[in-house]
Amino acid sequence: MISGPLGPQVCMGRWLPPKDVALPGMCEGQLVDVAQFSAVYTKASADRLDQVILLLGLMDQKLAISIDQVNRLLESMVKTQTAVEQQTNQTGELLQETINKRFDALSEEILASDQFREELLRLKEDILKEVEKRYPARLAPSKK
Repeated sequence: MISGPLGPQVCMGRWLPPKDVALPGMCEGQLVDVAQFSAVYTKASADRLDQVILLLGLMDQKLAISIDQVNRLLESMVKTQTAVEQQTNQTGELLQETINKRFDALSEEILASDQFREELLRLKEDILKEVEKRYPARLAPSKK
């Protein structure tokens, strides 16, 4: 700020200090009074604030789109997980059912020996346990 003939003024350019203490410095640029500087600065600040508000609005829109996409992906993931679990359960049930049918279909002649029948039953149980390990029966997921 410089004291000028019309009151305090602001150098809008580059201020060059004096080479001699007795001489005034020089402004390379426009000199404006404080009121005019304040008005220009306020207008520039308002314009910049409008730009920031516009940018924040665009960011908000993009964020809303992203949130919607994430929500759709989550819904899809839950549906996929439910379908996979359902298929796994069905596969396990089908395997158990097939194993039981095959063992139940063994002829009476094969099962006539108690020792052989007991071995077959142990084999059947071992196979069913292995199926249960690989395809555990899961409860349906609870709705939240």
